Amino acid sequence: MKKTSTFLYGLILIVGLLIFTFVVTLLFVGEFTLPDERTFTDLTVENYSDGWERIHWDGSAEAITLPGTYEPEDSHEFVLRKKLNVWEDRDSYLSFNSNKQDVDVYLGDELRYSFSTKDTRIFGSNTPGTMVFIPLHPSDNGKTIKIVLTGDNNYSGILDEFILGTQQGIVMHVYSRERYTLLFTLFLLVLGVIAFIIGVSVKIAYQKTLSLFFIGWAMICAGMWALAETDCRQFFVPNFSLLSYMTYLSLIMLPYTVALYFDCLQEGRYRALYMGLAVLEEFSAVVAILLQFFNNTDLIGILPIAFVSIGLTMLTYVITVIPDIIQGRVKAYWLEFVGICGAIIMGIMQMFDYAILHPTNINSLYLIIGLLFLIVMAYFRALKDIRNTEREMFAAVQAQDASTAFMTRMSHEMRTPINAILGMNKMILRESKDENVLEYARDVNSAGNYLLGVVNEVLDLAKVSAGKIEIVPEDYDLMDMIRECYSLARPRAKASRLSFEVDMSDVLPSRLRGDKERIIQIITNLLTNAVKYTPEGRITLSVQGKISEGKLLLIVTVTDTGIGVAEENIPYLFDTFTRVGEFNKRRIEGTGLGLTITKQLVDLMDGTISVESELGKGSSFTVMIPQEIRSVEPCGMFSMGPNGDRRVADRHEVFDVLGRILVVDDVAINLRVFSVLLSNTDIIVDTAISGPEALEKIKRNKYDIIFIDHLMPGMDGIELKRLIDEMEDNPNNGTPLVMQTANAVVGAKEEYERLGFTDYIAKPIKEEELRKLIRKYII
Repeated sequence: MKKTSTFLYGLILIVGLLIFTFVVTLLFVGEFTLPDERTFTDLTVENYSDGWERIHWDGSAEAITLPGTYEPEDSHEFVLRKKLNVWEDRDSYLSFNSNKQDVDVYLGDELRYSFSTKDTRIFGSNTPGTMVFIPLHPSDNGKTIKIVLTGDNNYSGILDEFILGTQQGIVMHVYSRERYTLLFTLFLLVLGVIAFIIGVSVKIAYQKTLSLFFIGWAMICAGMWALAETDCRQFFVPNFSLLSYMTYLSLIMLPYTVALYFDCLQEGRYRALYMGLAVLEEFSAVVAILLQFFNNTDLIGILPIAFVSIGLTMLTYVITVIPDIIQGRVKAYWLEFVGICGAIIMGIMQMFDYAILHPTNINSLYLIIGLLFLIVMAYFRALKDIRNTEREMFAAVQAQDASTAFMTRMSHEMRTPINAILGMNKMILRESKDENVLEYARDVNSAGNYLLGVVNEVLDLAKVSAGKIEIVPEDYDLMDMIRECYSLARPRAKASRLSFEVDMSDVLPSRLRGDKERIIQIITNLLTNAVKYTPEGRITLSVQGKISEGKLLLIVTVTDTGIGVAEENIPYLFDTFTRVGEFNKRRIEGTGLGLTITKQLVDLMDGTISVESELGKGSSFTVMIPQEIRSVEPCGMFSMGPNGDRRVADRHEVFDVLGRILVVDDVAINLRVFSVLLSNTDIIVDTAISGPEALEKIKRNKYDIIFIDHLMPGMDGIELKRLIDEMEDNPNNGTPLVMQTANAVVGAKEEYERLGFTDYIAKPIKEEELRKLIRKYII
């Protein structure tokens, strides 16, 4: 069946391509072989280039052949004369290209036609070249027509063919002569605009500069030049004088954009050469435009500069591509290299065509075809680059997912035993009376908390790097927050025999709004860092502020008298896993991630962090974070109050909450830890070591909170929640379901909330956090 389907698909595709090829072939064959069937209007034209005389300044006449090139008079006038032989049954028009000349046409003594843009052009001294239409009537037959061409430029004395016919017929004649050039030029413009847009989009989305951007820009310039060079330009815009100047402006921009394209293509290896060219080309363009406005210099004068610039740019590329070919670097952009070669070949053909035919306007068909070939090759290369970029991003996402999965597993495997160690050690500290045992337990608690701190730092870095840490503003008391920071750092400073001082302004607003927990993390990281690198002396925590635009700029400075940092090493202080200068020569505990995380957290809160340090004399870290003001009442003088450490639950604390909870976990020791943490409370703790056991207890009992572990064999926590939600006659319908897990990595809390869990608590479970959560849901 699969083979039949594949064969049928291929057959349908081939038949479709054959039909399409037939239609396109028929269109082109009919274009050149079938007769014109348009009868709705008179499209008759005939060549009217024979029988013309040139009248010199002295009145002498000279027979001339059109088209042709002749020396103009010193007066810059070129006068033509002919006896008319026009249609006797209808009106007609005599048409020719003015070749950037003013035109006056006389029939006898009558001024029949006049063309000049001296009163309508915005700048320049030349009338642009255009197809003129001189009206003739049957009564003009036998009269003498005199045409006076006036102008002083490089087209003076150049005459194109003359045509007699209906106005519509002449328009169609001009269009038919240039329609393929117009079609390809418009196609080139469309591709150039699309390439430009794609280049900008990729730059914004992927922060990557594609060569397609520059070639698109160059093709827009080339397309504007080609469009402005055609005789059909007067059919597109009402002021074709302005459009004609686009010929020069776009031409002077072309080498600049091409130079940038070549530089991008060659990955900046020859940037000095290309940038030198670009500066010269931009300078030439600016000078030409300024002269145009202030010195009545015609833009036509910049054509030689444009041609020289284009030649220099192409010569520079030819010179620089030779070592690229020798070193094999062309392989990286061989598609565009082929396109450039094709464009150069077609450009040479265009030059030969111009040298042989000497047209008054360049029919840029060969060059446009070459440029189309180049931009198509550039599109192929860009598609390849974008595909490679997407693959790299997909690989990066896969690597991030793999890293997240690894961190999830490692978090679970490391935090689960730490939970058991710290939980059971807590009971020893609470219940033991033996001083030796208590001393051992304090050492275990210190080592366990240090290990937990290392794990937390690595996980915090993973969260910040993945952009998954969110700033959660809340109202908080400034004095309480500083007290918590002090209480966390004071024991370490005391153990190191360091003086610890707090200098806090007593006029700061008492209540603020911001992410209190992250600010505490920032301050404690700086204080911990100060303790590490201060062998003796003191540490000072300064808290000041400035009010601006209704907000408080909270200024926290941590100063120490420690070993300091050399000036050249300060820029590297916030690098990941890095210790600089004297730091890396000492045995300092920790991962080296504290300052890295601090810097990233400060950035997330739109704050700044700065460092002042002198080797051997200490360091000063200053953090400035904007906070909303919730109360203008002053916070008062800093003091710790009767309860110094607000973060450590006292063993004699009264916990006056009544309730019944269920804890589901596949590790028995975790269930025991959970029970002993609440052993001196009035909370009844039921436990279940598996999902099925939990379901049985949930059917029989009403609980105030159900704590569910995530990674359990057989039925995991998410599957257990789904079955609880689907349970009929569930006595715990509406009971808060709290995920309690060691999976505390990137976005875990947000993911569990998305799955419908009421709340989340991370292992190892801290007694004060557990009690706070129970108070939250049991009223």
